[in-house]
Amino acid sequence: MRKRLMLALALMLLMGLLAPLTTAQEPVILRYPINPDPEHLNPFTATTVAIGTITRNIYEGLTQLDFNTSEPMPALAESWDISDDNLTYTFHIRQGVLYHDVAGVEWDNGDREVKAEDFVWTAQMYDTDDETISQHPELLDGVVGAEAFRNGEADSIEGVQALDDYTLQITLEQPNRLFFTAGAGGLNAVPREAYEQLGDAFNTTPVGTGPFKFVEWLRDDKLTLTKNEEYWDPELPKADGIEYVNVPEDNTALGMYRNGELDFLFSFPSGQRQAVIDEFSDQFHEIPGLNVRYFGFKMDTGFFSENPLVRQAFNHAFNRDLVWNELMEGARYPADQGVLPPSMPASTPSVQYDYDLEKAAQLLEEAGFPNGEGLPELTVYIFASARDELSFPVLQQDLATLGVTLNIEIEDNSTYWSHIGEDEVVMFLSGWSAGVNDPSDVFNFLFLDARDDTHYDNPEVNDLLRAAMTEYDADARNQLYQQAHDLIMADAPWIVSAYSKVAWLQQPWVEGFEPFGGGTYTARLKYVTKSS
Repeated sequence: MRKRLMLALALMLLMGLLAPLTTAQEPVILRYPINPDPEHLNPFTATTVAIGTITRNIYEGLTQLDFNTSEPMPALAESWDISDDNLTYTFHIRQGVLYHDVAGVEWDNGDREVKAEDFVWTAQMYDTDDETISQHPELLDGVVGAEAFRNGEADSIEGVQALDDYTLQITLEQPNRLFFTAGAGGLNAVPREAYEQLGDAFNTTPVGTGPFKFVEWLRDDKLTLTKNEEYWDPELPKADGIEYVNVPEDNTALGMYRNGELDFLFSFPSGQRQAVIDEFSDQFHEIPGLNVRYFGFKMDTGFFSENPLVRQAFNHAFNRDLVWNELMEGARYPADQGVLPPSMPASTPSVQYDYDLEKAAQLLEEAGFPNGEGLPELTVYIFASARDELSFPVLQQDLATLGVTLNIEIEDNSTYWSHIGEDEVVMFLSGWSAGVNDPSDVFNFLFLDARDDTHYDNPEVNDLLRAAMTEYDADARNQLYQQAHDLIMADAPWIVSAYSKVAWLQQPWVEGFEPFGGGTYTARLKYVTKSS
């Protein structure tokens, strides 16, 4: 009897010791494929999707957008007031929000709380023409005193004021309906202490307030974020971390997805798209996108800037339907209209370029290059991660039938985006993902004041786009956009290639992943988790 009792006690003790081991839950880590690595993680100079994929989970702004309605929602500002004349915005900053505690950053008096003054400093950082500091001075366009500060004529931006620790006021020179979508209404909170103390390391050591905080970055391997336990919303994030896995080869990524090593698959091996969809039909998702793919011509210098008829000829000499509906198995929609995704207002310009080699040959002849005679050899630059895309060999072959020699230069992603802005590059592959379904999110970034790498700068287009920024009547505004679109297409600064489809696979255990038209990277990962 005694032995039985001792055995029972021992068994109970063993069960008690083992219970925590059997009930402990594994951390919920989202394994997210990326390719390429981001160039850096500095929000002031961020210009690519690769950077935004990471930083959108680390940094937060005054507001965030409802992608379905394009209306602002509370973020670090829990509320705001707008004056009757639409000129003054008063933001009430959420109290108790803390910056991530990151090694190498010492905080004044140990205080990591976000204050209104942080946004004043952030605004000043953005508002410079020094591209090594900021790539986004346009965020402050139209703010009172922003131009004077940018030109070195003032020590501060008059229209950005911290009224107290938790009240920020931004004043505009004139109403701007894009204040929240493309203006100062979305300013990030970035800590001055981190920027100044980390120096160059700030580019690879982001410090924000977001749901996830930076852990480490092994270049071309993995980038790891962990749950921000101090996040202002105690219910979020739902996952314990994100592991961004650099998988440069699509077949490798597909194999890892099959083995359950990745929770998502965002690109399919060339020639296998439909086969992959068939294999994972219950895990395949697709929505229309807001990305536009294009070949850009340099418009302020070089051969194409001086030959508009050649630009138009090249537009007619591109078989988009062959590329995207057949060779690329429907990966994108052929761009048979204009520079705007078809879901946007004013997306059908009066000038369009169908596939017509006879028309292309006629335009070349009118330009003084019959059968391509007298044309120099030309080079189109391609970023390395698009090397399997079949648009450029098709364009190359189509042009060859017209006597045009087009060389293809594939360049590493790490240097590509800075290189294509230089004068020597007169033609290049690029793309743009709008964040909201509004023409401004394409026009204002790619065709206003030479902001794109094409350096396109048409004063008449600039005036129309600025007028649209202050036009609150939708019909009148869309007429302005229509006029601008017609002019842009006549100028032909691009060969528009395709409009995107946002397509992906997600494992059956993933819940809450909801991207928008801008691309899979727009999904807010703080809402995503994995079931057992």
